[in-house]
Amino acid sequence: MFDLSKLEHIHADIQAVHEIVSSFKARIDGKQIGIRILRNRMDNYFFELSHYYRGADQADPEFSEENRFSTVEAAVEGALRSATMFYRSTDEGGAWVTNDSYIH
Repeated sequence: MFDLSKLEHIHADIQAVHEIVSSFKARIDGKQIGIRILRNRMDNYFFELSHYYRGADQADPEFSEENRFSTVEAAVEGALRSATMFYRSTDEGGAWVTNDSYIH
């Protein structure tokens, strides 16, 4: 493991450095969703999803759960909960939307 706080001080404009710890793919009702688990300098893990589900009502999902976990396994579980929280297979008019902030 790198000392991420040391890496953040290489240049004044660097705001944060995160280590990509693991990458996963989940298939939800035929749609492939990318999951990245990252570690911050506080040794907490968090997730990024490649897509999120927008229901037929077109409301943006509101995430009430904090995206910070003590283990990789807990972060993956949180990612899967988040990805499926608003998904309904019977939702006519809903769609998976690309998350533009997902690291490619």
